[in-house]
Amino acid sequence: MLNIGQLSSRGQAIFLQNYVRKMGLEGALIATAEGLEMASFFNIAKEPDIVAADMASLLSSSLSLLSNTDKEGFSEMIIDSDKGAIAIKNLGDDIVLGVLAPEGYKLGGLVASLKQFVKELQAL
Repeated sequence: MLNIGQLSSRGQAIFLQNYVRKMGLEGALIATAEGLEMASFFNIAKEPDIVAADMASLLSSSLSLLSNTDKEGFSEMIIDSDKGAIAIKNLGDDIVLGVLAPEGYKLGGLVASLKQFVKELQAL
């Protein structure tokens, strides 16, 4: 089980900064399902509070869709665009990870980066 408290107590900014740089991402954010930022690091100018609120909105809509179609259990979602991709991963306990990938980033690499994040977080 992931212990998000460990992340907070062991230098969340450094952990996210290292993850973003190692994976070649534009940024990462950990937030509550209500849209409250817990930790973030971006290589590009972004407002973490706005990104967290938008992630919460997407999560809420996705959970509603899953419930209404009898497809329970949100795991992750990837939004691919012409200028990059955004991934949202459920970390449990109403906590989500949001990752911003640059244009040209392979979607398979994005999925792999989410798995690597969880693996590193579990190792804390």
